[in-house]
Amino acid sequence: MTDSSSEDHAMINELLQAKMETAQSQTQMTHVMRIGTFHMEIVPTKDVDTVRLFNQTLDKLIDRYGDKLLDVSIGPVSPQDRNYA
Repeated sequence: MTDSSSEDHAMINELLQAKMETAQSQTQMTHVMRIGTFHMEIVPTKDVDTVRLFNQTLDKLIDRYGDKLLDVSIGPVSPQDRNYA
């Protein structure tokens, strides 16, 4: 027979752990990469190496756009021109 008190205790511990992780994630800062009109924000986690990700992203942007990467055009931006993941 399983002790329901120990099951309740385990469930309470899991719930508290989940709440603490949620609270911690809500207080974390984001890392921002902004180059010309390119903008990317990353919420750091233990699974994401933000420095490596930003370096890879920058390399891909330079390969694709070269010197045009730093060109900035000022003017209205239509909603379809924005890409939010």
